[in-house]
Amino acid sequence: MIRLRRAAVLLACLPLLGGLAPSSEQLGSRIWVGRYQEIEEYLKTAECVSMEVFGPDKVARCTLRPGGPVARIAWRPGPPGVYRGFRESYKAEIAAYELDKLLKLNMIPPSVARQLEGHDGAAQLWVENVFGLEPDASPGEPNRAEWEGQLARMTMFDDLIGNRDRNRGNMLRDAAWNLILLDHSRAFGKGTELPRRLTRIDEGLWARIDGLTRDRLDAALRAWLAADEIRAILDRREKMRAEIRSLPK
Repeated sequence: MIRLRRAAVLLACLPLLGGLAPSSEQLGSRIWVGRYQEIEEYLKTAECVSMEVFGPDKVARCTLRPGGPVARIAWRPGPPGVYRGFRESYKAEIAAYELDKLLKLNMIPPSVARQLEGHDGAAQLWVENVFGLEPDASPGEPNRAEWEGQLARMTMFDDLIGNRDRNRGNMLRDAAWNLILLDHSRAFGKGTELPRRLTRIDEGLWARIDGLTRDRLDAALRAWLAADEIRAILDRREKMRAEIRSLPK
């Protein structure tokens, strides 16, 4: 976690310590890391044998036929709508995952487009063996610095995508204190205001954000976002840049 540039450099190195691939213990419940294509292809075709629907927005949990790499999926059907004043779209869920991959964030479970029961929507890996976040949840040493780093990266990502709906209900952690982020159906609007003020940054993530071009964003997101929604990502990045310049060195 950083407030000063010297600490930021150390934070940026933590997830890649020694240049080694993360161990199974470090991966925790993030079973998709390093298996993106395999998981994505399975989500597109796996048979849903039972469905449990939650709430008025019809988000559901599907249990899949046993034997595959994923046991359950979260299902968000289309078309886009408005709920409690928020514009919602299943396509934003997929866009968030695709941008997570582009930025090497590894916080958002695989999300793909598919049909279920005749409806288009987003199928997302249902992450198993995770916990909700209690207020002020934080691990002890030696994991505290990395946890705070993950919170900083979450804030940066939410500002980039214009996500005004981050709350403890869509933040999970596993036993290894890996932060897992859900529910981005209300992100990626046309507005350019930053949902949260930046007070700390991860320089490694900022370097990847700074390296985004319109061509790269179009290639990754054009199937899911309108042109002005993609342009708004770059506009929000410029506002992030201004805030970062004002942080103490």
